[in-house]
Amino acid sequence: MTTRKHQQQAPATLVHQDDADTLLLPNYCWHDENDSLMQAAIDSARILIDQYESGPHFYAHLDATVLSTWLEEDMPELVAGLREEGAYDTFQKQLSFYCERLSVAGALADSFLHETLDYAQDDYWDFDVERFFPGLLRRIQLGKVRKLEQLPTIVATLVDRFAHLRGLPFRDNYRTCLHARLPAERWDWCDLNQVKAANEKTAFLLRAEQFPMSLRMYTLERYVLVLNVPLEVDASALIRKTAYCEVGAAIAEANHVVAEIRFSQYVPALPFFDNLPTLKLFRQHIPVVYLFDDAPPLLVEYPFSWMADGAWFTREAYRIEDPYSPEYTTWAENRNVDALITEIRPMPLGAGPVKRASVYNGPYNDSWPEFPE
Repeated sequence: MTTRKHQQQAPATLVHQDDADTLLLPNYCWHDENDSLMQAAIDSARILIDQYESGPHFYAHLDATVLSTWLEEDMPELVAGLREEGAYDTFQKQLSFYCERLSVAGALADSFLHETLDYAQDDYWDFDVERFFPGLLRRIQLGKVRKLEQLPTIVATLVDRFAHLRGLPFRDNYRTCLHARLPAERWDWCDLNQVKAANEKTAFLLRAEQFPMSLRMYTLERYVLVLNVPLEVDASALIRKTAYCEVGAAIAEANHVVAEIRFSQYVPALPFFDNLPTLKLFRQHIPVVYLFDDAPPLLVEYPFSWMADGAWFTREAYRIEDPYSPEYTTWAENRNVDALITEIRPMPLGAGPVKRASVYNGPYNDSWPEFPE
């Protein structure tokens, strides 16, 4: 692990004792009705972190601005209350401080487990660990801290979390993405006929308030992409894990090399830079609902964390397109044009739910059966 202290630190960013004393930390239980609005907001932000975290890189790149956006999407009334009380700026400062502290705790947990981020993303921790946990990194590196109980609580919590992720067994279902069949009915808020009339290179963006109940049960994301499936593709090909939605190179028209995110080799890929605003909407997965002509819709959730990997994805995409690096120019010369999603449209809306007549098949006999003595 390559953790280093910033060479030049602005005095304004140093934490004074009175700042540490007034730091508002989240509760790890459901907040009490007597808690302040600020405490409720910090607690809710902590729940969002726990809900969407995806490992060490997520904590390394924790961004209070992104968390605030998530909080406003999920609990707009809470953020509106902070603004009405004139406390939103204070909340942002508290949340930023908490995120920095969590990032440092993640760096220390990474060091305690003798791990490093270098192997995955040519990245490294770059935090002033002495600011939050003086002397702890040195004691870990010297082997003087070897037991979980010797660590601060927040660091020990992340050690346990990272170790659990590292120890997941590689069973057969590890090779497939999270997926579920959805009933073909109850899509009243969506005009699926209009979607099915579009070509396979057009995707549709579905918002959480338009989700049918069956979809809401299977994803924590706030947005879903809807795609038509080519006739020759079956569900088993779509749920197979391939490149974990990493950035790759694709051939556009006139042998133009573009960076792309590919869910599956059997459906069109998503050009990276053309769809950055859409990619930033997803928190832990990119959920895609595939529409078939002869089968119910299929939901597949592809692992994708912009918080954790967005900086690395962007660097890789620039490397691919800058401008046609020699390795990709040679690779593109004898390749056919790749299938790419050309447009993402808002989901066309339907007429809304239709009241269905209740069906009564009674009378019912709900008495207990007689058991022989």
